[in-house]
Amino acid sequence: MSPSRVRVKRIPNLLNERWKSVELPSDAKKVEYKISNRGRLKSVSKIDKTQHLMNPSPDKKKYMRCSIKLDGRNYALYIHALVARYWSKKPKKNQTKVIHKDLDRTNNSPSNVVWVTHEEWKEYLRQRAKKFGFEHHRRGGKAKLKEGDVAIIKKMLRTGKTRKKMIVKRFGVSHTQINRIERGENWGHVKAAK
Repeated sequence: MSPSRVRVKRIPNLLNERWKSVELPSDAKKVEYKISNRGRLKSVSKIDKTQHLMNPSPDKKKYMRCSIKLDGRNYALYIHALVARYWSKKPKKNQTKVIHKDLDRTNNSPSNVVWVTHEEWKEYLRQRAKKFGFEHHRRGGKAKLKEGDVAIIKKMLRTGKTRKKMIVKRFGVSHTQINRIERGENWGHVKAAK
C-alpha cells in the first residue's frame, strides 16, 4: 500500500476540529466520508473503523476535490461544496451559489466559503477576472481572445489582405470562431481596429 493510502486507527484532529458525515449519491458499503470544519476530508472504514486522510488536488479551475469510486462509478467530492453544505451559515432560499470570499479557491474554511445569490456570484466572477487578469466574454467563461485581438482580426477580415487560415494560425482559434467574429455572432460589440 502506498504511503498516500495508509489507513490509521484515528486521524489526529487539528485545533478545534470537528467532523460531520457526508451524504453520498450512492450507498458506500465499506467506507463513509467525513468533512471537517477545517476543510479536511477523511474516509472511515465501516469494517474496522480505520481512517484515511484524503489528499485533495485542484481541478482545472483550481477547485480542490477528492475522487472516489462508488458502485463502479467515479465521483468528485469538492471540498468547498462540502464545507458550505455542512459547516457554513445556512443559505437563504435565493442563495444558490457558493464562493470563496478571498477569491482563493484553496482556502476552504467555513468563514471563507459562503452562499450567495446569482447576482452576487456574477459580481464575484468579475472580481476574480479582474484580480487574475482574464476577461470574461458576455456569456461567461474565460475568453481566449482579448478585445484588442478581436479588433485586429476584424480589421484583417475587412481589408481582405490576410487569408482566414493565417488569422486562425496567428491567434490560435478555430476557423468557425473567425467566421462567427466576421458575422458578428461573437464579439459583436467590438469595432475593427483603424
